[in-house]
Amino acid sequence: MAFRREYLDALELLGEASEKLAKQGLSPPIIVGGAAVEYYTGAAIMTGDFDIVCAADQSLKDILVGLGFREENRQGHLLRGLYHPDLLMAVEIVSGALFDGRADRDRLAVIRLEHGREVLIASIEDMIADRMGQYASSPRGAFDMLKQAMILLQLAENVDEPYLEERILAETLGQYDLDFLREKTDARSSQAGRPEPLS
Repeated sequence: MAFRREYLDALELLGEASEKLAKQGLSPPIIVGGAAVEYYTGAAIMTGDFDIVCAADQSLKDILVGLGFREENRQGHLLRGLYHPDLLMAVEIVSGALFDGRADRDRLAVIRLEHGREVLIASIEDMIADRMGQYASSPRGAFDMLKQAMILLQLAENVDEPYLEERILAETLGQYDLDFLREKTDARSSQAGRPEPLS
């Protein structure tokens, strides 16, 4: 499935913002959350916002406002973060360490864009673990998060299993491991035959 134009345009704006931060000697933003899931699933799972981790959060915010983003003030939306009126895409900037310092920054992936720009994105292992952590955080289990983790695992290539195991255990506080996720994924595959797109 092809990516939506607004998603690609938002990536380009983030690439431009990354470039501007680099010129200031500041660390670039990293895409996490639903926008990372959308990228890794080839838009089988789509999102309406970009969650960004950036140590230079105020500088990034200033740059994005200069690129056409606005403070969130739309009715029916949480009044935090930014949105772009032409793209209808929101951005929420999270300061601090990537996944509270538990992720290996050397594993960050690079999205190469047109015009030679680049954007950093959390590794697929970290995104699988993040979805598992969100699944585990709900007393009844956030099953949509488990489904996302299963789809990501099915689509992933060359997964570093020891690292993924470590990250799932960390994000779920030891409640779940890679074997649990594989069992659920295999059972789902045998029932459906292929990943089920989620909206």
